[in-house]
Formats: sequence, structure tokens, C-alpha cells
Amino acid sequence: MTNTLPIRAKVMIGVVGGASLCVLSFGAIHWRMQAWPQLALLLAAAALSSRFKVKLPGMTSTMSGNLPIILLAVTQVGLLGSLLVAATAAIAQSYASGEKKTKPVQFAFNACTLLNAVGLAYLAYHTGIATANTSMHPLPLAFAAGAYFLANTAPVAGIIGLTEGGSPFALWHKVLLWSFPNYVIGTGLTAMASMASAMANWATVVVLMVVLFAVHQSYKVYVRRDVEQQPKAMPAAAGH
Repeated sequence: MTNTLPIRAKVMIGVVGGASLCVLSFGAIHWRMQAWPQLALLLAAAALSSRFKVKLPGMTSTMSGNLPIILLAVTQVGLLGSLLVAATAAIAQSYASGEKKTKPVQFAFNACTLLNAVGLAYLAYHTGIATANTSMHPLPLAFAAGAYFLANTAPVAGIIGLTEGGSPFALWHKVLLWSFPNYVIGTGLTAMASMASAMANWATVVVLMVVLFAVHQSYKVYVRRDVEQQPKAMPAAAGH
């Protein structure tokens, strides 16, 4: 299946996969006792929120609503726990049946990209800034969200550009325009959930999931309207 991929795409997949193995190894070496009830809760929430998917117009990639859950894991359950949440999200996000079934190489790349993004987000959050002054909590959270966004979207835009053609930067810019509001909302929700409770609990996660579902439905409506309006706009432009 990978024989049809360009050499540069194979190299990129190998680099992303190798980086994820390093992240997993580092997480296993620095494993610490987990808050198991919170981890189990975040795993379930990651699986559910990853199904809140919206297909980005004009692209084969999708956007999921799992960002707040992943960021909560980064802030609360350690690196290995965060990677387990990311792996669960990757499996749930990639699951499809019939003709839309995700190819193994696509799943592997997406999962490895997500693991790398979580690793960088964890590193960005757990710097001296996060522990030096608790009043600056939103700042390291913003760093973590920014690192996650770059590490999650740039490789995807790159591999799409290498396999399907087009400029990777142009593709990434398109992803930025569509997904940036989602990242801002997700980071804000994570900050509010963290302030409401020091550790994830059922009430916080349930409220968060309701809000995420509402955001997901709003995005679906907005994307559908954008797609419906595009064919009408093109003939109008051609007439001038």
C-alpha cells in the first residue's frame, strides 16, 4: 500500500513515526503513579469527543472536538497518561467503516502525529512558568495549545501536500483559518474546567462534553452553509 507513496512522503512518515517512538519511550521511562479514576474518565471522554468530527471543506482531513480533553490530560495525568489519552483519541477519530475505512498507513501517521503533538504540548506546559506562579496558569496552557496546534496541523498539511499535490503551506493556512477558532474555544474551555476543579471529575467532564457537542454542531452548520454557497458564488464571479 505504501509502494504508491512518493519517496518524500515515506521519509516524512518514517520521521514522524520515529519521533513518536522517542516520545513513548520517554513517557514510559518517566512513568509515575496515575490518578486512575481521572485517567479512565479522560480516556472515555477522549473516545467520545473524537467522534465529534467535521470534514474541512476542500480537504480530506477532519477536525475533532477532543482538544479540551487532551489538554486536560496534559495538565493533570502526566506524560504517559496524556499519551494514552492521545492514543485513544487517535483510534476513535480514525475509526470508519465501509468505503471510508481509514488505511493502516493513514492511521499510523495520524496516531504518531497526535502522540508527537501531545508530547510537545506536555513539554510546553510543564516548563518553569507553569510551576513558578500559579496565577499564570493561562499562559502555559496557551503555550501548550500553540505547540499542540503546530505539531498536529503542520505534518498533516505536509503529508497531504506530498501525497495529493498542492502547496503544504497553502494547505496549512487553510487548516489554520478553519481550525484556529476551535483551538481558541478549546483552550478557553480547558482553562475554565481546570479552574472549576483541580482534577477532572464526572460533573466537569459531562458539562464539557455538552459544550463540545454544541460547538461541534455549530461548526457542522457553518461548514455546510459554506459548501452550499460556493457553487452559487462561482457562476456569479464568472459573469463579471
